[in-house]
Amino acid sequence: MTNQQIQAIGNFLQYYYTDLHYIKKFQDFKEKNLSPKDYVSKEIGSFYSFLIEFRVTRNYLQGTTDKLLAETIKWVNSRQANNVDSFTMRLLNSGLTRGNTTTSLASKILFLNNPWEILPMDTLTRKAFNQTENQYSIYRTNLDNYRQTNKHIIDKCLSHTKALTSFVEKDYQGIINDLQVIRENRMIDKLLWSTR
Repeated sequence: MTNQQIQAIGNFLQYYYTDLHYIKKFQDFKEKNLSPKDYVSKEIGSFYSFLIEFRVTRNYLQGTTDKLLAETIKWVNSRQANNVDSFTMRLLNSGLTRGNTTTSLASKILFLNNPWEILPMDTLTRKAFNQTENQYSIYRTNLDNYRQTNKHIIDKCLSHTKALTSFVEKDYQGIINDLQVIRENRMIDKLLWSTR
């Protein structure tokens, strides 16, 4: 076990419960079990608290979280719900991002909607691939290659956390589908974070 893997495991365990909580809250909102007003509040698990924790509040105009959420729900209900690059352009054209291309913001928001397929992209995770392009389609290819090349490392890290993740996941069993896929994706994210 390397220092990088130990650090990734620590980060994974630190954030995994909160990640599942954010995913659950977004699904509640999407299924209309949570009002837009409640979901943009400053409460734990809200859209706003997610944007703070995932460090993307600087990527959009202050005071427009409700408008960002409205754009998000329109997007995730469209046929392009998983297209991060197109959502990035939609946000750019909306005027919410001060004319900046905010792929990190778009990927992190769409991760809430589909954590089974979308892994958040940011400067740290792109750096792990030496990727200079701010495009999710390129990142996706890099992720797929990483997953295949490092399957044994990913599995080893997940094996070390098995007892603890089963404890964390018990609150979400039967509520969030395919937890094993989300678990693996979150571990990959943390392994990338820890790459120097």
